[in-house]
Amino acid sequence: MAKTATVTEEVARDPLIVRLIVAPVLFISFLISLFFIDQKTYGGIFGNSSNKDGYYHSHQRKLAKREMDDAFQLRQKVIAAMCVLAAVSVALAAWGVEAVWTVWRVKT
Repeated sequence: MAKTATVTEEVARDPLIVRLIVAPVLFISFLISLFFIDQKTYGGIFGNSSNKDGYYHSHQRKLAKREMDDAFQLRQKVIAAMCVLAAVSVALAAWGVEAVWTVWRVKT
């Protein structure tokens, strides 16, 4: 008889770095990519054409599945952009700290 793992046992097996860094990054990147996909999709759905509204209401499940697939494909690019943004932010913060340290050291 196979023993099934409970949710707390599965969470306990995940390393701390996965729970603190990787999971939130994946979740946030998915939300951002879904935002971009929704912007593109709703721009086309709510256009001036009346036949698109009928298509939207009759094919919501297919459109939602396509949006999810597109968001998962775009997620890699969003993660890359988030990494670049984080690197630039760290570089700017280091430059700012170094500039403040230099000014403070010269004045004392």
